[in-house]
Amino acid sequence: MLDEAENQLDNRGPWMNPEAPVTENSENFGTERDVANCPFFLKTGACRFGDRCSRKHVYPTASPTLMIRGMFRTFGMEESRRDDYDIDACLEHSEEELQESFLEFYHDVLPEFKSVGKVLQFKVSCNYETHLRGNVYIQFDTEEQCKEAFIKFNGRWYAGRQLHCEICPVTRWKNAICGE
Repeated sequence: MLDEAENQLDNRGPWMNPEAPVTENSENFGTERDVANCPFFLKTGACRFGDRCSRKHVYPTASPTLMIRGMFRTFGMEESRRDDYDIDACLEHSEEELQESFLEFYHDVLPEFKSVGKVLQFKVSCNYETHLRGNVYIQFDTEEQCKEAFIKFNGRWYAGRQLHCEICPVTRWKNAICGE
């Protein structure tokens, strides 16, 4: 595998991690021991390695959970996005300002999602890691409601940005934690 990666670098082609070997052991599915499927993606619907990940990202065709990448933004998140190496970029903003910003966002968007169907979970990632920053997760009562929400919200505009929705594999929120 290393030789394959070095050949890609030597030929000045785009570098990609080699495909992981496929295993038949289902007891390790979605864990760190699962060498084929990405546990980060299965837990959060996002992977810090993105397209360069050596493991498979299994995008479900149906799920009750919709994810909208980067929908929630605060000034502190925007500042840290401009300079991902400056961890102090958001220190000028208090927790109260973040809470106020979130409540304004919550009261603005949740009624829109409820217009589609029953919302069981509404989660917003305030993580500063780029793959999770501002992601919004909406778990509906049924997969059909999630599909309807996908159709309704994908491509719409909110706060000057176009929404990009994804059907998300996350249904167990206790495990939806990134180690970063």
